[in-house]
Amino acid sequence: LKPRPLRLGGPASQPPRRAAAMERVALSKRCREPSRMRAGGAAAHRLLGLAALLSLPPAAAVSTLCPLPWNANASMPNGINLEAVCPYGTRLKGFDVTIPPNMKMVSVEFFCVLWGIIPFLVIGVSVLDMLISAVRLRGLGTRETCFLGFVGFMTGCNELVFKRWAMEPRPDHSCNFSCGFPSGHSVMSCGFFMLMFLDAVFRTMPRVPLTLADARDQEKATAGRTTFFGWTIREIFVSNIRAGLTFMPLSRAHTLNQTDFCFFALAWGVVLLPVPFSRTVLNDHTPKQVMLGSLIGLTEAVMYFGLMRIMQQNYNHLLGQRVFGAFVHNFPLPVYEAISKTCKVLAKAEEPPHGSATSPKVPLSLQMQRLHGELEWYIKQLEPTCTWASFDEDGIVAAREMGRLQGLQDDIERRLEVEGLGLAKLADDSASSD
Repeated sequence: LKPRPLRLGGPASQPPRRAAAMERVALSKRCREPSRMRAGGAAAHRLLGLAALLSLPPAAAVSTLCPLPWNANASMPNGINLEAVCPYGTRLKGFDVTIPPNMKMVSVEFFCVLWGIIPFLVIGVSVLDMLISAVRLRGLGTRETCFLGFVGFMTGCNELVFKRWAMEPRPDHSCNFSCGFPSGHSVMSCGFFMLMFLDAVFRTMPRVPLTLADARDQEKATAGRTTFFGWTIREIFVSNIRAGLTFMPLSRAHTLNQTDFCFFALAWGVVLLPVPFSRTVLNDHTPKQVMLGSLIGLTEAVMYFGLMRIMQQNYNHLLGQRVFGAFVHNFPLPVYEAISKTCKVLAKAEEPPHGSATSPKVPLSLQMQRLHGELEWYIKQLEPTCTWASFDEDGIVAAREMGRLQGLQDDIERRLEVEGLGLAKLADDSASSD
């Protein structure tokens, strides 16, 4: 359908910014006309909105405001009367949440308002977590930096790409000014949860005895203790609290057991997953805006997690070291991946050399040196840091894991001695090459 000519009124020589804003207001009103013009008006609205965005100067292109019937005014900048009073409630500034009139303290709307604040609260406490870690590590932690980088990535895609392209208004009963597609709250909440879920899944390793000696030690430690479905009270509460003691949806522990994962995923699921539902209850977004926003957040989290995994695998040998001057690497791979990688490198080192085999990018001797340092970092993490949480069973599990890691370190040292190399000589060679 060919859009009919727009009658904006006023003098013909209007400034480009004001004319483009008035044009978007008129197209927004036409998108609400019934049946015959809805499809063509919506398509024209998007195309002309994008064209107007590209033709505006940079100062005007920053705005992603979409007028609604109660605040539309073609004679004002961006076609919106920012001083208009919303008849459907109160806008919570800074959070883009509509507070319904006569809202009761214990009601569905009240909890939906709280869930609307949660994504911004998660970002705020994550910044606080980063500052605490910076004081403790004397540098910015890579774990905290990765999460805040994900926040910046999502915000940039949502505000600078999707909302400018769609220019789709919110429901008529919303008290917010910005455009509604996609729902930023849904993007953030689903993105945070998916990033947490993927990271926690890759860190989960059931902590159970795998040898007869380990089973005897565990039975001795748990003798006389009350268990629920095979779990002691310590496993249900103390272990889970230490694993989830963080302000951001990325676990502080390098490895989680099965109960840690259940507790961590359930807690963040209750916090984050109701957020998209709350946006439709408060009439701040349509179901389409919420559903597509959730899918965008899930997709962005999967992409970012893949990049994050690549960085972790390539730079795990720098754990505990300063990176790029201002950062300290504190975002490790789970310990079982370090053990698996060590076993693979030792197996390759034992194979006789083949003439046709291609040499690895990093020499095996240097890989073993790096793995020796990685294992040393994991051994230091096993030392108890909270004496109030150290019980017999914790000591047995830590001793078992420490013995396994120290045994791999001994295997690396013996292999290097067989090849006529040592850790001290390799360190001197790498320092001289640097």
